[in-house]
Amino acid sequence: MAESVSAIDDAIAHLNSLISRLQGSSAPAATPSNSAPELPNAEPAAAQCQPAKEEVVEEKQAQESSNEVTEAPIANILTGRKLKLPGATSTKTAAGGGNEHSENFDKALVQVALVQSVSDHPNSEKLYICKVEVGSGTVKQVVAGLKKFVKVEELEGKKVCVILNLKPAKLAGQVSEAMILAGSVMVDGGNEIVKVLEPPSEAVPGDRIFLEGGAPSASPAKQLSSKVWEKIVPLLKVEGGFALFNSSSLVTSAGPVKVPGLPDGAGIH
Repeated sequence: MAESVSAIDDAIAHLNSLISRLQGSSAPAATPSNSAPELPNAEPAAAQCQPAKEEVVEEKQAQESSNEVTEAPIANILTGRKLKLPGATSTKTAAGGGNEHSENFDKALVQVALVQSVSDHPNSEKLYICKVEVGSGTVKQVVAGLKKFVKVEELEGKKVCVILNLKPAKLAGQVSEAMILAGSVMVDGGNEIVKVLEPPSEAVPGDRIFLEGGAPSASPAKQLSSKVWEKIVPLLKVEGGFALFNSSSLVTSAGPVKVPGLPDGAGIH
């Protein structure tokens, strides 16, 4: 019985010895659970967040290209446009009424004409009935209030200046298709002196009359309105024996239009 107990004790001691050996040789070295494994040639985290130099250059070039695309249309929009700055005055306004007056005059069709015949008006003691050639063989009838101031022989066969695009009107029952221009002035005693405008002797019927320094209007009004004519008349005057409109001489291709025998400031109508 004693021998059996001793054998069991020996077996237990042997097992304990084996277990101790196994635990000492098989236990792996402890590794902290919060330690990250090292990677070969790993770069620091800050370096990994920075873009490569090539990427920086490409990004900068792309941004500059984007700016050029955005700015180009703005430049194109301004091309060829006139910008009006605050307080600036336009050319038309700065020129004053001169441009407007010239435009009004250009609407009037003023030409040289030849008076072929002059006769007394059957219904008026103040009017003549004139036949005038206005160019290219065209003859117009003009009823003129010149009988009191100009003798028939002084008017017949004379070159005159006429407006052709006024609305035809009946004067004392006779149709007037044009107007002969004349200068006039009031003198002491309430008397009026009237002189017919004289184109240069070299001018021929049909020659246009225009402002000095300019050219005959290419597009006069088909019919000159009375409102425009009323704006033209106050600016027609005599100065130095010549006919002027707003300080510009009335001329033909052959020279200026004269108004002899009238003082400076005399009106023209």
